Amino acid sequence: MGIPYSRQINAAFGQVTPLVEEGFRVLQTIKNIAILIAFVQITTVILLSLIFFALIGLLVTVNPDLQNERQRLVTPAVRWIAQYSIYIGGRVKRHWWVVLLWMLFVIGGAGFLYYTYRMKQALEESKEGLAGGEADGEDVAAIREGKSNQ
Repeated sequence: MGIPYSRQINAAFGQVTPLVEEGFRVLQTIKNIAILIAFVQITTVILLSLIFFALIGLLVTVNPDLQNERQRLVTPAVRWIAQYSIYIGGRVKRHWWVVLLWMLFVIGGAGFLYYTYRMKQALEESKEGLAGGEADGEDVAAIREGKSNQ
């Protein structure tokens, strides 16, 4: 009496297995999208904060009633930014090869990370292929085709 039920269970299992594999792939994609959205949200918060501080600085600069505050806050900040940008500009002109090496290092590192990510992904796909329906034995194929003696 258990034989027909075992055939039905095996047939149902054969139909559910691809759905579980696809569900796992969807979860991996959702995880990647969630990480991307988190990065976008953090970048948005940083940019909005910078815009807010720029607007406050503009308000202090334009308002004639805040002359003393402008001289004590805005002028030193703008002076520091100008001096720093001149300093960095001079160093870049003298040491352009350091900037070039740094850029090559960053591009090479990004390429290496991409390569390792792709290799890891290919390895996982090959493991899934071996563990999935492709590596079924003869008895499972016979059950699916209905040619089993169970």
